[in-house]
Amino acid sequence: MDFKILAETILKEVGGNENINEVWNCTTRLRFNLVDQSIVDDKKVQAIPDVLGTQYKNNQYQIIIGNDVAEVYKEIEKLVDPSAPKMEGTAKKEKSNPIGVMLEVISGIFTPILPAIIGAGMMKCLLTIFSMTGLVSETSGTYSVLYMISDAAFYFLPFLIAVSASRKFKVNEFIGLSSAGILLYPTLINGAAEGLETLKFLNFDVPYLAYSYSVVPIILTIWLMSYVYKFLDKYIPNVLRFILTPVLTLLIVTPISLVILSPLGNYIGNYLAVFLDWLFATAGPVAGFLLAGLNPLLVMTGMHFTIMPIAIQNLALTGYDNFWLPFCLISNVAQAGAIFAVMFKTKNKEGKSVAASTGVSALLGVTEPGMFGVTFKLKKPFYAAMLAGGIGGVIGVLLGVKTYSFSAPNVLILPTYISPDGSMKSLIAIVVAILVSFILSFVFTMGLKFEGLNDEIVETEDTLHQEESKEVVFDDEVIYSPLIGQAVSITEVPDKTFADEIIGKGVAVKPTIGKIYAPFDGELGMVFRTKHALAFKSTKGVELLVHIGIDTVELDGKGFNLIKEVGSHVNKGDVVMEFDIDLIKDSGYSLLTPVVVTNYSEYAEIDKKSLDKEVTNDAILIEVR
Repeated sequence: MDFKILAETILKEVGGNENINEVWNCTTRLRFNLVDQSIVDDKKVQAIPDVLGTQYKNNQYQIIIGNDVAEVYKEIEKLVDPSAPKMEGTAKKEKSNPIGVMLEVISGIFTPILPAIIGAGMMKCLLTIFSMTGLVSETSGTYSVLYMISDAAFYFLPFLIAVSASRKFKVNEFIGLSSAGILLYPTLINGAAEGLETLKFLNFDVPYLAYSYSVVPIILTIWLMSYVYKFLDKYIPNVLRFILTPVLTLLIVTPISLVILSPLGNYIGNYLAVFLDWLFATAGPVAGFLLAGLNPLLVMTGMHFTIMPIAIQNLALTGYDNFWLPFCLISNVAQAGAIFAVMFKTKNKEGKSVAASTGVSALLGVTEPGMFGVTFKLKKPFYAAMLAGGIGGVIGVLLGVKTYSFSAPNVLILPTYISPDGSMKSLIAIVVAILVSFILSFVFTMGLKFEGLNDEIVETEDTLHQEESKEVVFDDEVIYSPLIGQAVSITEVPDKTFADEIIGKGVAVKPTIGKIYAPFDGELGMVFRTKHALAFKSTKGVELLVHIGIDTVELDGKGFNLIKEVGSHVNKGDVVMEFDIDLIKDSGYSLLTPVVVTNYSEYAEIDKKSLDKEVTNDAILIEVR
């Protein structure tokens, strides 16, 4: 993957600098706030090699890249100029409901700080291992330093959120940091530790609360600050703005934050923890089934980032999370089970390679490449993984699964399920749950029959790469017409690539019946993802491409029905595919079908027969010598 070229291509397809208000990335996708979404051709973006998929949600255009998204974003950053003039937005924006806007804001705030909190969570995992194995004594200075590394990002989480929220709400980051510092000031922290009730500010009571590890209070504070800061910045004269805007912003926002917003955020977190305890006490298995079973849908829409604050708040208040992290891990492992099953079932070498790499990625906590590239594309494996994940979630709840640290949900962080008191109960619970989900997902998928299993993984017609054939002796071959219709010269095809015989030498047929017949004895070597083109390989080594119509790739498979499986043996005259002639014609596409020998350079002569004649599937169309 050439990250620079990919970034340049994506930037071009989304409308360039003048159409980008904001761009950032999460663990697997690029996220754009665009001036005018209507100018983006979604199909062209999806057709870019190495783009796994796209979606538009809450006025945010998301391009799924996979594990290499950070490298692509680095190149995007070099190309995007935030100060560049923007075009006039002509399209109506998607109408967002308040909940959708809130979820998008939370996602935008938490995505940038994930490396810090995930790194700290992994350190907690290592610290647990060091302590259990006796490598580091809990009374040693080494342990204290390692503990600081593992805990600082969580203890001072309001600082991290303040920076990210300030960027999201377009507030001066350092004023935002100052507000976080006020919440974590020793006066409040020590007062809360000593059990003091309130601190008087004018006639208002400021409750002593410990805001370390907190999430909601600082978000509410920066949200209010964004309105106050922008209002003051707009009306204060330029000569006084540098001095007065910061001090007045803090003077207005801080009392409201300490008296109302931050305590409110603290209570929201407390009551949320109480609600979760009630939920799992009254409907635990159902909750576990839904959380683990439906998690892939959250991941696909990017909404899983909005749940992370709940997990962090849960850990801060109770010391463990039994709401999201365990069920996300169970779901990820279930996806891996389905992906590996596809790897075993498919005969396509490239498909095996994709499944192997994305299956490992899913075990390590990143499931989008596997979902968009394998399970969701094939549909049934995706459903199998959801069902298996749901069953694993039920088992996790029944066994009392909990994690004691925030980490990316992958198989490497299992030690975080060991209780601080040394109990292995939760570790056993998560191991049993993920093993069951993996095995069930694998078995379910292996037992399913589904279309597209052996389709060639090809993005566009320009990326047609046939597997290099082993050394063979080429004999003369007779190629019968794969269609019934009128045979004409290849030069009549309204596509220069075919007309100039760049891809291969042959003829064209204007079909009168919507069927593709095997042109010789051999095998169906490849079918394009959109089913509009097929490649055959004869027993004597001839490679033949049949491209149904021109530009029919844009139908995205609609109207095409594959009869034979890719990789299967075919006999001359077998019906391999059916297609809807009327649909293609009514959609405005040419039915003229190129039939070309792609490995023509291996032969001395390509003799074109039956030109300007009506042909059946028994007519000789081409002879190779």
